[in-house]
Amino acid sequence: MDSSQLGLGIDAGGTYTDAVVWSFEERKILAKAKSLTTHNDLVLGIRDVLGKLPPALLSQVRVTSLSTTLATNAVVEERGCKVGLIVLSPWDWTEEQVGHSPLINVPGAVSINGEILQPLDEAKCRSAARELIEDHHCEAIAVAGYATIRNPVLADRARQIIAEIYDVPVVCAHEVSRKINAIHGAQTAIANARLLPIIRSLLEAVKKALGDYGVSGKLMILKGDGTLVDESVARKRPVETILSGPAASVNGARVLTGKRDAVVVDIGGTTTDCAILSHGQVRVCDDGARVGKWVMGVDAIDVSTIGLGGDSRIDFGTARQILVGPQRSIPFAYLADVHNNVMDFLEKLDLSPYKQWSDASPLDVLVLVGRTRNDLTDAEKNLLDLLEEKPVPALAAAEALGLASYRLLPTKRLESLGIIRKASLTPTDILHATGVFTRWNTDAAQKALDLFSVLYGEPPEAVIEKVTETITRRLFDEIVRREVSYETRHKISDIPTDWEFLLSKAFADDESSGLSVRISLRRPVVAVGAPAGALVPPVGNRLHCQVLIAPEADVANAVGAVAAQVRVRAEVLIRPNGEWGYVLHGEHERMQFADLEEATAIAKDIARKRAYERALEAGAQDPVVNVTIEDGAGTSSDGSQVFLRRRVLAVASAEVRLARRKQTARRA
Repeated sequence: MDSSQLGLGIDAGGTYTDAVVWSFEERKILAKAKSLTTHNDLVLGIRDVLGKLPPALLSQVRVTSLSTTLATNAVVEERGCKVGLIVLSPWDWTEEQVGHSPLINVPGAVSINGEILQPLDEAKCRSAARELIEDHHCEAIAVAGYATIRNPVLADRARQIIAEIYDVPVVCAHEVSRKINAIHGAQTAIANARLLPIIRSLLEAVKKALGDYGVSGKLMILKGDGTLVDESVARKRPVETILSGPAASVNGARVLTGKRDAVVVDIGGTTTDCAILSHGQVRVCDDGARVGKWVMGVDAIDVSTIGLGGDSRIDFGTARQILVGPQRSIPFAYLADVHNNVMDFLEKLDLSPYKQWSDASPLDVLVLVGRTRNDLTDAEKNLLDLLEEKPVPALAAAEALGLASYRLLPTKRLESLGIIRKASLTPTDILHATGVFTRWNTDAAQKALDLFSVLYGEPPEAVIEKVTETITRRLFDEIVRREVSYETRHKISDIPTDWEFLLSKAFADDESSGLSVRISLRRPVVAVGAPAGALVPPVGNRLHCQVLIAPEADVANAVGAVAAQVRVRAEVLIRPNGEWGYVLHGEHERMQFADLEEATAIAKDIARKRAYERALEAGAQDPVVNVTIEDGAGTSSDGSQVFLRRRVLAVASAEVRLARRKQTARRA
């Protein structure tokens, strides 16, 4: 084995942080480790997982690839530095339209063809920058506007003006988003600016941790489209790392199984991601990546996510239907493993007064997991004082605080702030109770299942069967929805009501019914994630398909991070220029041509050169560039075809350029 061909893959996921030492030469895992993700400081979990890997192998690593949920979570939670937005548009934008404040409209606009409709008012641009920085105390500025990707000259000048006055980051929308939707471009620029200090701090801390554990070489970051970039690029465009976790799982599934066509199901602790792998590739979302309330104008794989995982809360409704997720809970098996008092209160917990209750909430246990804040109410502070030393059952907490019911406990805001979490029965507990997975305390899992059964009013065996059925049905629905969305290219956010009857027939295969429905999936299902081997196989019988559990499925995301390629896209658009000639629109170019073929030749040169240079910047080794041309046409009133646009796309791809191994000087 060539020791200069080792890589380290790290995936900081929603529940676990995984790491693998990977041999590029042999295409296999040499060592792996898992730790719980530390959400308040991801580097703590990364340090913990590094400490579980063989130092001798870590010292031979030449490249480290990191996949992280940090950017995604930061956008959803609106964390990061305060960003002011300067808008250049023919009409004024509002804060409600963009979903952001503060925002200042500055005179200066271009048309959809890139023609300057109104010159930039440089004095008002300076005034807007002063107001955002000095009055609103913004730490970064985003510049966006209508059609700036068609001609960025005004936006570039605005950035130059701001840089002359203030030493703050300035992000232009046309540089981080090549989508035509101007609002989405603005949101992407805002998110990128907001993420700059967050990603910078993470990368500096990760590099320090790697150095402390003897890991040298370059640091690469996985993007949301499943490709790698050098950390220097991620520092400038951190928004591109959004949704890197799902991208890592698809990469890992492909590498570990060799399958080029499959439905990839990544079931983790919190969520399940589902994507279609076709001819070795995953489709990139046409309109960008939806994260929380915003759409990011960056490339990200087409993936759907549901709140279903090993740590999903198991509950039931008034109609006695079993519910699994989307809320996440702490498994009793894990809680009892880290807190000595858990088994004691589970043994003493008397739920007989709540037999056949309306839900499973009397079983809840409250756990302090975050830091307190100054703006809490007295009731919230009293509850946190009670939880300071150990977890407390909700019933006992209500009694200790003198409340008439546990439902009066002030938990809602504390949970949303991440200060407390609830422990409840989870699929992880079911797996412990049945002996399928026994990493933590199996006695606590069994006791929690017994107590849940008291509340539900049926024996534990019946609960296990119904939980399994519920999980299988949710996976069944999601795989069908994903396949239909893929084949029709029509996003289906939820299963339509009209489908429910037929899907239920197909799932149950009820022989007593007059109508029989069969759904067969021609692609295999490739499952990754720690609980994949236990939770996914039953869906194969319902979809009449093959289910493959990827080898080393529990660390597939880390493999997907380190085994990914560098792939960079550069696009140039050519459009008719009214009644005369054509206009070429590049990232920094707007050029007019009388001849379409001449414009195409220039566009190919621009795209090819930009893709090649960016691939080198991203860390590629000898990138290969492929250029494709795609024409768009419409139909006129007389039925004839009308040329609308020509899209020139250059894609540069290559393996990661490995750092050279440091040579030790020999004594003469």
